[in-house]
Amino acid sequence: MSKLLQFPSQRQLVERLLHLIEFNHPFIFLSGPAGSGRATLCELLLTRLPEKVMVVSLIGRPDMKMAEVRQLLLEQIVDKPLFNPQDALADSFFRMMEGKPATLLLLIERAHELPDEVSSELWTLCRHNDTLSKPHQMAILLTGDDVWCRTMRAGLKGRAMPPLELEVAPLSAPEQRIFLYEKAKEQKIPATLLPKTRVEEILSQSKGQPSIIMQALEDIMTDRRPKKSQPKLPIKQVVLGFVAVIGILLVLTYLLPSLFSDKQDGQETAKPMSTELPAPIAGESPEGVSQEAAQPGAAGNDTDALVRDWKPESKVLPKKVESETVTAESGNYEGRRIVISDDVVEKLMTQPTASGALPSEVVKELTGEESNTVGQPRPNLQAGTQAKQTTGSQSVAAPPATNIVKDVEQAVPAPRVALTPIATLQKKAKTHYSVQLMGASNRPAVDSFVAENKLAGKVWVYQTQFRGSPWFVVLQGDHANLQQAKAAIRQLPPALVKGQPWPKSFAQVQKELKP
Repeated sequence: MSKLLQFPSQRQLVERLLHLIEFNHPFIFLSGPAGSGRATLCELLLTRLPEKVMVVSLIGRPDMKMAEVRQLLLEQIVDKPLFNPQDALADSFFRMMEGKPATLLLLIERAHELPDEVSSELWTLCRHNDTLSKPHQMAILLTGDDVWCRTMRAGLKGRAMPPLELEVAPLSAPEQRIFLYEKAKEQKIPATLLPKTRVEEILSQSKGQPSIIMQALEDIMTDRRPKKSQPKLPIKQVVLGFVAVIGILLVLTYLLPSLFSDKQDGQETAKPMSTELPAPIAGESPEGVSQEAAQPGAAGNDTDALVRDWKPESKVLPKKVESETVTAESGNYEGRRIVISDDVVEKLMTQPTASGALPSEVVKELTGEESNTVGQPRPNLQAGTQAKQTTGSQSVAAPPATNIVKDVEQAVPAPRVALTPIATLQKKAKTHYSVQLMGASNRPAVDSFVAENKLAGKVWVYQTQFRGSPWFVVLQGDHANLQQAKAAIRQLPPALVKGQPWPKSFAQVQKELKP
């Protein structure tokens, strides 16, 4: 807010304060309503003070006790002081500073939030200093609202130079407009968010108070920074492309099967057909066989005759089984037939193997490889089948344990971040600033953000409402002014800077916390 101090009215007030502090060593009340720029004036005053002046500063809070105020002030005057916080401020001060003349400025901001004893003890300190042979060059500056300053000033008497009261005047109309546009430029608020009507509305509500203007700009930023408008999809082109893809797929479903089927048919027709016949049975002439084959009626009347015409490749089955057989044509297109007995069919139906293949005993029986083993006992097929089933069930490999552990680790969510108590944020000074690292409507997204950046225990997280929906905000740091907050942003890690963090006053935070 240093731009505010470039205005003539503000510069004149700072010059007057410097003159009073350097020559008259007064007791000054700097009054003005909340947001009038008291803190900004004090900030500029500190930058303009001579180096010989020791500054002892304090920002008041409603929860502070008098003992805490004494301790915070004395610790800035003497390194590692020994004192009783219950003793009066003047007693401890002059005991520790005996024989050590000093040039001091005691600056207490928001003094109206501290106990009333603060102003009376500081006034006693000035009166006792006047009685010393070599008094300290001491000035005391208290800031507060108008009513408090007038009340306290009226009760302080007994000193040759009475306490002074300086009031921070409101900004004039031109200064308000300049201030608004300069702050909007610093915060990179687009001009589209500040139309002329909106500017006039803000200026009419501000009544010359810089804080009201800043609050309005922060409200715009919260609402804020318009999202880049995404280009509209050409619906017509998307629909036409979708239809074209569907048409291509339909054409392929019709063309590809026909191409493959034509190729397979060509391969099948290219195979030469075997015309060789098996060797005839001994004792019969080939001419007889050809004559029987040339008579289709005879072959159709007796199917068993064709089987007897050819020499079987396997052992001859018993007659009692041959009359009750099931015949199946071979796939080699040579006119051969295989005779399968009923007990073999029953075994296939009732005792399937685990692998889906025929048992070796059945295969040998069908192919005739056991022609020399007739009469030998057959092996126990059921036992073999059970053994295969057992072996097959044991051969199923369990999934690796490492893969399961990895899946479980990947599925573990980020630890849940607890919301900061509202009372903690309400106690923060409204003129102080924090840094908003992120905001999201999704609570797990906040948990992941805090976990990935290792921010657990280093941030404040609170919930508010944004456009009627829950909104979670992550804050970091408590800075006395806007410049310190911006400096803190520049020192953030690159991973956090990518999220475009921005300074946010605790006044705005406390406003968002209200239901």
